[in-house]
Parts: sequence; C-alpha cells; structure tokens
Amino acid sequence: MSQPPVPTDYAAGQLWRCNGREPGEQPTLLINLVETHPLGGRIFHITLDGLRVRHPGLPGGVMTRLAHAPVIEQTFERSGMVYIGPQAPAADYRKGYDEWRQAFDAGHAASFGVSVPTILEILERRLNGIPLDQP
Repeated sequence: MSQPPVPTDYAAGQLWRCNGREPGEQPTLLINLVETHPLGGRIFHITLDGLRVRHPGLPGGVMTRLAHAPVIEQTFERSGMVYIGPQAPAADYRKGYDEWRQAFDAGHAASFGVSVPTILEILERRLNGIPLDQP
C-alpha cells in the first residue's frame, strides 16, 4: 500500500500521527477546522486520539480522546508530525469548539503553541489538581 502524498500545507480533513509523552503513546491528530486569527495567523481546531491522560472523573481513570483543542502552527512544528491521510472532521469537536469560541470572543481563551506532549501534560495536571509549576 502506498503512502498518501504529504500535504504542503495544514488543512481541515488531515489526519496526522504525532509525538506522545512516552514511548508507545503515539496520538493521532485530526485537523477539524482552520480559522484566521483576528491579529494574523491561523488557529487549528484539532481532535487528539490514542491518549493516556490520567482523569479521576472517568471510569477507569484514563482519558483516551480530546475532542477539541485550539492550536497554532507551532504546535505542529514541535510535535513530530507524520501524515497518515485524509479523514472527515470529527463530529464531536463542535461542543468544545463552541465553548472555546464563546470564551475566545470574550477575551478569556487563547490557543496552544506548545507541543502535543506539553498540551497533554498541562491537561493531565489540570484534571488532577497538580500545579503547573511542580515537577
């Protein structure tokens, strides 16, 4: 089976594999929507799958999917992206997107520019009440 050609630009409907936080954790990253930021640049609304994020509020205590995260292109550059192929946007990202959009428009939300492993670390710490400045 041949590999699909690697796109020359990031766009909605692309599925990528990216770095996780540990060997064996190789999340997939699906670009659902691309928006132009009011101050320039683009915001990519992604879904991450194949995660192992500790989450005390879930049965089994592990979150395997993050339906929505807003990122900028630097996230892709820092995350060891490998193109898998085209895929339709995830149906479940809209709820998180709508909440983010409302907060963003009110000046209370932004987007990530750090690597996917760093996003996962931030998420896990927040879910478990661990301050970001503690090792």
